Amino acid sequence: MADDYAYADDGGENYGNALGSFFYPFALVAISVTSFWVQSVVTEERLVPALNIISEYFNIPDDIAGATLMAAGASSPELLCTIISLFVTHSSLGLGTIVGSEIFNQLIICAGSVYSSKVHSNDESVKKYGERFLVLDRTMVVREVGFYALSIILLYVALSEVVWDKNDQIERINVSLFKACLLFGGYLLYVVVCVCMEQITAIIKFVLAWEEEPSVRLPPVPLEVTVSDSWYNLYGGSNQGLNDSNETHLRSLESAMSCGSVRCRNFHEEDLHQLPFIYNLTSEPVENFETTGGKSTHDSLSASSSFVNDDDDNNTIDTDTIDTNRKKVRGLLSKGCKMLRCGDRCGADRDYPVQVNDVLELTNDDDTCEIRCHLWERSYFYSKARARAHAFQLRWFTITPQKISSVPDRNSPTKHAMVYPLFDEIHVDVKRRIIQLVHPVEGKRDFVLIAPSLAIFDAVLQALDKYVTATSSLRDMGVTELEDDRGVLSKRDRNADPHVELIEFPKNASMLGVALWLATFPLRLIMHYSLPDVRQLDHHGLPTASIFVAYMSTVMSLTWLLAGSYTMVVSLESLADVIGIPDSVMGVTLSAAGTSLPAYIASRIAAERGFGNQAVANVFGSNTFNITVGLGLPWVIYCLANDGSYSELENEHILESILTMAGALVLFVALMLQTGYVVLKWHADLFVLLYICYVAYSIGQVFL
Repeated sequence: MADDYAYADDGGENYGNALGSFFYPFALVAISVTSFWVQSVVTEERLVPALNIISEYFNIPDDIAGATLMAAGASSPELLCTIISLFVTHSSLGLGTIVGSEIFNQLIICAGSVYSSKVHSNDESVKKYGERFLVLDRTMVVREVGFYALSIILLYVALSEVVWDKNDQIERINVSLFKACLLFGGYLLYVVVCVCMEQITAIIKFVLAWEEEPSVRLPPVPLEVTVSDSWYNLYGGSNQGLNDSNETHLRSLESAMSCGSVRCRNFHEEDLHQLPFIYNLTSEPVENFETTGGKSTHDSLSASSSFVNDDDDNNTIDTDTIDTNRKKVRGLLSKGCKMLRCGDRCGADRDYPVQVNDVLELTNDDDTCEIRCHLWERSYFYSKARARAHAFQLRWFTITPQKISSVPDRNSPTKHAMVYPLFDEIHVDVKRRIIQLVHPVEGKRDFVLIAPSLAIFDAVLQALDKYVTATSSLRDMGVTELEDDRGVLSKRDRNADPHVELIEFPKNASMLGVALWLATFPLRLIMHYSLPDVRQLDHHGLPTASIFVAYMSTVMSLTWLLAGSYTMVVSLESLADVIGIPDSVMGVTLSAAGTSLPAYIASRIAAERGFGNQAVANVFGSNTFNITVGLGLPWVIYCLANDGSYSELENEHILESILTMAGALVLFVALMLQTGYVVLKWHADLFVLLYICYVAYSIGQVFL
């Protein structure tokens, strides 16, 4: 009988071990995915904004901040993964993650940017390129792709020395201090070129005798509207100057606003060095903003709009000339569909402005001269970072002759209202529908807006002119800011920033979104109270977080990133052992995709809003940083601490992956030269196919 019990105990123990062995890989995957999420949230929502505040506090130029602090913050997961795998776990996972991320970024993110680009309606462009394509800036391609190619060459040189380990009977790669310094020095050269890019381009222009197209300047009127394409053409854009329709449109704006006193002018080359972010925006080829009127997504910037007139009982009115009854029927159907769409979501909160008014709608009250519309506003906390997911925030604007205010597109929007300063100068870019409100107090934040459509752009400019005219007496008295109608705001209403807190329940999420939120709530709660959030704005849109809070947020963010990176590295190395594949293969596949996912999302969002050129530039800029700093800096530190060399790296087909990177880059350059710096949809299909083949080859060479 005792033997029977012993047998039963042994059987139960074996069953438990088998069950644990079955679920163990799934647990490792869950831990890895959670660590990916933690690193993404900490980087995007805490570290990058904090570094932005620090850069603003010390007045670090945008080019230097973007290429150093902001680049380090955005690529911190890859950098910390390399450091931990190098100094703690002594594996090749970090190198594999960097190499795999390079290939993922170049192929998948570029493809995703094309898939998310505007649907073009120009018959000639569609016939030549198809409905979806991205036009790249020539200077961006030369600089970013050139330095990426240099980093690949330096990486190959650094890993080219293979030695035989007699003790372990395996091949190892030896990285010397000189080669590590050479690799890291490549990024220092990149920073210098970024800082001096304007002077370098001017020299190239002089040597190659690039001709600058003359500016088109309208006759002087109270509203001075000037247009200059010279800077755009200088940097290799495909634009061929103002066409007749653009000039006619500008003259119509002049006629509509000539009675006002607002100073409205287009961006000029002499202004751009003072406006680095606008400098980047106006380098975006205009073709990437073009859309078809019939197709638009929630976040797209379309070239068409619908209107709602308060005198017509809030019914939607299309821009086409139709009878009054058809207007009312269409308006009622439109509103009804929106309410049904809102009701389909779990716990939908109809306070969201975009759920009540479409992105492309404009409401107009002729009696009070009030207009209301959606505009994209540049976030203060991501102004120095490349292509971040939260770079632009959708806000519902109300513009009257007495006041300009807005609320964010989130639940309870009125608690986060913003009242804008009494400005008297704006900068505009008609082709890209960009409006910059210049703060009347020097040194305070300017506001950069993008109109979803040309019709909204026109209406906003006319409303701004009425506003400036009506508030001129207040400006003469020295008043620069207006208070909200409610007077002094309470503490809970003081933050006008639209970002949602980590522990805020997702009222408009799907059932799956709610389930994921509940599963991650314990982590969200700890992160919320241990990571200071610097994204705090007063009701005038000015930041309220101190530099001390920014320092604390940076330190705590790095602490969380270290913990998340360590968890990711250990879990993925354990998963590689269970599956039976080398650490480097795990790095070039799952780890690379997980750490690159935030960049993929950010690039898709940028392409949706017309900034596909910046999305692709972000790909190659991040790749250059990952190779030269993500690998070069840890290797330099390791070599300095260990007799001038690093020889613990096993030769697990890493050189083949580097050759794959080089081959993909050569293919990209060849395609760009063939199409004149235009990325087509079939290019994106080819990139996805190549990445699938690369992953299959990386895994297959282990088992075959």
